[in-house]
Amino acid sequence: MRSLIRWAAAVAVLSVTAIGPAFAQADWPARPVRIIVPAPAGGPYDRAIRPLAQQLSLSLRQPVVVDNRPSAGNIVGTQAGATAAPDGYTLTMTGMLNTIAQSMYDNVPFDIVKDFEHVGSIGEGAQWLVVRPDANVSSFQDLVEQAKREPGKINYASSGAGSSGHLVMELLQRAAGIQFTHVPYKGGAPALQDVLAGVVPLTILPTSAALSSVQAGKLKVLAVTSGQRSPLVPNVPTFAELGYKQLAVNSWVGLSAPKGTPAPVVQKLNAALQSAMKDPALLKQLDAEGLIPLVSTPEQYTQLVRSDTERWGQLVRSLNIKAN
Repeated sequence: MRSLIRWAAAVAVLSVTAIGPAFAQADWPARPVRIIVPAPAGGPYDRAIRPLAQQLSLSLRQPVVVDNRPSAGNIVGTQAGATAAPDGYTLTMTGMLNTIAQSMYDNVPFDIVKDFEHVGSIGEGAQWLVVRPDANVSSFQDLVEQAKREPGKINYASSGAGSSGHLVMELLQRAAGIQFTHVPYKGGAPALQDVLAGVVPLTILPTSAALSSVQAGKLKVLAVTSGQRSPLVPNVPTFAELGYKQLAVNSWVGLSAPKGTPAPVVQKLNAALQSAMKDPALLKQLDAEGLIPLVSTPEQYTQLVRSDTERWGQLVRSLNIKAN
């Protein structure tokens, strides 16, 4: 009888242990969900994530709060997300910058591919190659021809070594067999300021950063990195149209959960994300930030993170760039 009692007790304990996580997953979410945004409050990514958080809260029937943790390379905020409890209550806004930083910095305390369960993508944005109208550059082909005649004589500004603009320009130089001189700045704003002031003639910027100056006639767009022409500048060719398919580069962002987050929770998060991406107000805000909606499954977003980590890692290592 005692053996039978011990056996029954053991079965009961195992049953509770097995049912507990399943019940927690079925009951999720039972409290507010946090999204860590490794970028400053009020910035373009922050402005995009807040209306998304509102829509997610409606789908999940729980508050979804935004936690801004900016830092160089998005490392501090992303690390906090990677080391959070894998229970579905902490998400992190991840993006292409993470895939670049993985090789740019020594001893990154997480692996952007392996230390997350990637939930889904949100949007992607193109880069615009722009010059001042008085820079004596009539077209992209004219720029290439000038660079071939005078290697290294044309300067271009970027928001810093290893930034997406810097790496796209490195890809361009390799593809076209030309040479520019890189002038790195500490951020996109001072880089743009000096281009507008005529200190540096050329730069490459996200759509949202370039648009107002282009519309004011202060900058001219030579080419765009998107797969299709932008309706904002329909007469400007894509790099692919110009014969440089390897420059089809869009910066993207999405949501990720800590590694080990249960698959049913990840699927619920993805379903809520896809539902939120149908909201007209959110789509309008993404458009204002130069982001094209990019809806994906967890598997598709995981593949995007993996492929861009490999792509940018190879380029960063070949250029021997370090941001430490």
